[in-house]
Amino acid sequence: MTGTPFKLATVENGRAPFVIMVVGDSAYGLDGLYRAWRQGRRGGALVGVGSILLLLEDWDTNFEALCLMADFVAAGSAPESTLVDATSVRYLPPILRPGKMIYAAANYGDHIREMLNVSRLENSEDRENMLDRDKAHVRPYSFLKAPSALIGAHDDIIAPSDCSKIDWEVELAMAVGRHAKRMTTANAMDCIAGYMTTNDVSARDWNMRDDWPSLRSDWLGGKSHDTFAPMGPYFVPRAFVPDCMNLRLTLKVNGETKQDGNTSEMVFSPEEQIEFASDMIALEPGDVLSTGTPAGVGHGAGTYLQPGDVVETEVEGIGAMRNNVVAETGN
Repeated sequence: MTGTPFKLATVENGRAPFVIMVVGDSAYGLDGLYRAWRQGRRGGALVGVGSILLLLEDWDTNFEALCLMADFVAAGSAPESTLVDATSVRYLPPILRPGKMIYAAANYGDHIREMLNVSRLENSEDRENMLDRDKAHVRPYSFLKAPSALIGAHDDIIAPSDCSKIDWEVELAMAVGRHAKRMTTANAMDCIAGYMTTNDVSARDWNMRDDWPSLRSDWLGGKSHDTFAPMGPYFVPRAFVPDCMNLRLTLKVNGETKQDGNTSEMVFSPEEQIEFASDMIALEPGDVLSTGTPAGVGHGAGTYLQPGDVVETEVEGIGAMRNNVVAETGN
């Protein structure tokens, strides 16, 4: 069921976090809007109005009700008291405490090539293996990123004092809306409720460690520092994204475009990534899967984020973020 397009966001303005529904250029507190819409109605109950995570736990039922509420807004029936000044709130990550976050590594061809140019691979055979994306014998490459790294779309990225090569990666993130185990590419997207913009901030000097030169990667140290996962500002339901494989991704640092790609350039599709992940791990409502980044990361050119930099990250139709980079101070 689809009708009036809408987006959801998790925000705060001096009180506990709450959810807003954005219809067109206006935002409405979901709790108050729900109460107004429910007056005189027997059916169409919304389960879990207090957070997007709760909404995702019964997404199919909740999406139907949310669509009716968006139509209610579009018809001019929403009370003025439910309006929220979207410029006066702080945008939090849409899903505050996902159970797990699974990220795709090496999933855009040009990004693979730029990383190989600065890699430590010692022979041409290793390089050819990295470039080989014959799906008959190469599977997706995924890693876990700590949910504690999440920050909002306008929060500060904190540069740790022991990281000297902090990099950026614009990505399309997907939110799971139902339990999923051993999905196939034919039905994989049935478990996806919607999309978000994210930046997979990375510490390259931790990712490839000089003190363990024989090991390939340190994914924990390279990816999961606090504040290394800006996400948002919106959660956009899948029904309102006609083709997730044709979305422009851009990232700017201090106004200069560093990344400009398209999701069509993915090596492994979202369906293939879901199939791969769900073979190993049962996906649960609220889990996040991020789908990889195009070329243009700082590591390829040997340039990295510094305190004072401003990072602007956008996925077409999903949302734009603006994060300042600041130096770590204290604990």
